Amino acid sequence: MITLHKLKVFMTVVDRGSFNQAAQDLYMAQSAVSQHIAGLEAALGTALFERSARGVRTTAAGNVLYDYARRMLALLSEAERAIMQIDRQQSFQLSVGATPGISVYLLPAWLQQFQQTHAQNDNLAVSMQTALTFEIVRDVLNGRYDLGFLEGELLELDDENLGRWRLFDLEYHVVTSAAHPLAAANGNGARISIPDLNAQAFINRQPASRTRRWLEMRLAQHGIRLHTVAELDSPGAIKYALLNQMGVSILPAYAVERETERGELRQLDLVDENGGDISLKRPLMMVWNKRQPFSAIQRAFIGMLASEVPSLQILL
Repeated sequence: MITLHKLKVFMTVVDRGSFNQAAQDLYMAQSAVSQHIAGLEAALGTALFERSARGVRTTAAGNVLYDYARRMLALLSEAERAIMQIDRQQSFQLSVGATPGISVYLLPAWLQQFQQTHAQNDNLAVSMQTALTFEIVRDVLNGRYDLGFLEGELLELDDENLGRWRLFDLEYHVVTSAAHPLAAANGNGARISIPDLNAQAFINRQPASRTRRWLEMRLAQHGIRLHTVAELDSPGAIKYALLNQMGVSILPAYAVERETERGELRQLDLVDENGGDISLKRPLMMVWNKRQPFSAIQRAFIGMLASEVPSLQILL
């Protein structure tokens, strides 16, 4: 008997080129994987693999089955996404993914405003998850998130099925504790030179962060080589390190607005060797799955954002 589970096991063996590796990926005993493959071969009346000491490879029949199995499972996944979309529309559910800074400092206020606007709707349910850029792109495309919000260009993560809209630019500044020697006595608006920044203990994002890669590439254009002494996973964590006078960092202005107003942190303008400002800006992007039409709740949320970003009206 051919089942979807057996087809998934079969595809995993093909992808991994080994019964043992497939068993590890599927958290199954190797004997169970072998039984599933044997069941498929018995049902189809033909061998699907050629076995050797170097591993396994598909027969001609195995190649044909793999192609059909891939399409069948993709169709099943598409059906699941479509049904999830119906459930969300009926219950007025909105699922949003955002990169760390956006999920902490910008998105909560938008979601609160949205909930207040639709407080009369008892079926309204809003969920938000924090994730890295590649995770947001992946989960928007697979239907987990209705909308995604992230910083920076998509570059190699772009996909023909991914809708995208540039909301506005986010400004970044060198930030340090007000007690740091670099902090000017006259408050914010002080300047920091390239040699001074090169000499500082720098609090950086984790290596997998696209923000870190963008920042280091942008600064390298001006001969800046950061002296990283700590790697933290969010703007919030970096901010508290700065408050404890661990060094300096470069953060988006929105993340340090309150601490700057209270005089706890200082924002410094980075200047080049000629005294000109080095602009550090990244776009805030909204992404969605173009394969699915906007649901009522997606339209409602985008419509609310359009009061702040009028260009979004084009999407409605």
